[in-house]
Amino acid sequence: MIQETKGRFGFHLINDAHRHRPPDLQIQFYVKSSALSRSADLAISPHLATEADIDQFVDDAIASLQAIRVDAKRALTVPHTG
Repeated sequence: MIQETKGRFGFHLINDAHRHRPPDLQIQFYVKSSALSRSADLAISPHLATEADIDQFVDDAIASLQAIRVDAKRALTVPHTG
């Protein structure tokens, strides 16, 4: 298995050589589970087998992060009671 982390995110390249011939290569995306983590260790995607799967997952993640960014900024401007 190959692991790569950049910043808070990373991926694992998973080789199913022990189960399949020829081996199936799959990618799974990860994030760091805490500020103390040295590498991305919390899976955030299913196993992805094609470039189209990777593109779709990343595009969906970006869209979700953009939407949550807007909501978070809006939450800062709403008066809170309590």
